[in-house]
Amino acid sequence: MVEKTLILIPCCNSKNPGGVLVYDRADCIINHLSQSAGRRLMELRKRVAVALKERLGPDVGVDTIETQIEFMRAYDRYSGNLYSKISKSSWEKLNRSQNLSLVIVSAFYGILKHNEPIRNYNRAMDRDIVEGVLLKTWWKRQGLHEILLDYIAENEIKVVHDFLSKNYSEAIWSLQNKAKELGVEYVRHDYFGFGSGSNYRRGEDVEKLIKTFNNV
Repeated sequence: MVEKTLILIPCCNSKNPGGVLVYDRADCIINHLSQSAGRRLMELRKRVAVALKERLGPDVGVDTIETQIEFMRAYDRYSGNLYSKISKSSWEKLNRSQNLSLVIVSAFYGILKHNEPIRNYNRAMDRDIVEGVLLKTWWKRQGLHEILLDYIAENEIKVVHDFLSKNYSEAIWSLQNKAKELGVEYVRHDYFGFGSGSNYRRGEDVEKLIKTFNNV
């Protein structure tokens, strides 16, 4: 029996422009959360958007008649070093898999599915300030790890592979200990000493994990 596995990776600053004006809710992460956790996540997204004076739209829980926000699947939008190492076939394998999922920890969105439609935002955990604190601290105080725990429970995840960098780990502080308390195997992948090459290595290791994962 294959154990349901979750991969965690950070978002990145480099993004591809463009997209479509239509927002498809089918791939939003709230469809994989409990009703209360999904509602909470959208409330937090809206608070971030308002605080940072971003345009409000359906991706932050605000239905509008018309929006000029362009949306693109997350794995097509992000173009940083980590994402460049993950092949198209691996993303497509994730789209089909029932036992392997990938969730992105995002400075703007909190958490999102790898194929969730997102805007071209320019926000960073260690730079932007919301309600007086850096985003990484703000998300931690709002209990982002609890929403991730809800995802783990709702989707019956048994193994977590954490590829997050320092700032993103701080945003979900205590997730590792809480997950272990639930009996989840938690594998933390560290890249100390790799410097600017750390995200290349993360991407290579994520690619290898997806490619070798057996769905049977």
